[in-house]
Amino acid sequence: MSDLHYLLALVSALTVISMPLSLRSTAKRLHYRDRPLFWCAPLPLADIATGLLAAVLLIWALSSPVPALLWPAAALGLLSAGGAWWISREPQRLVRHR
Repeated sequence: MSDLHYLLALVSALTVISMPLSLRSTAKRLHYRDRPLFWCAPLPLADIATGLLAAVLLIWALSSPVPALLWPAAALGLLSAGGAWWISREPQRLVRHR
């Protein structure tokens, strides 16, 4: 594997790790009565599913001889980390719509 493939694997791994940590810290900023509503909103669940899919793709890409799967894993990881960042900017917008 080339240096680019190692960089893509690193980006994918870091985004998959940072996304749930970001969502957890965002939930801690909310009032205790709003936390269940936050975790029941569809966007964080879709974000977590995207992160898990990126993790599966990352593991599959690192175990296979074809490193082309690292591109979609990095893209999905960045998309899920971006979604977690967007949620953490104003977590009340998810709770407000419930």
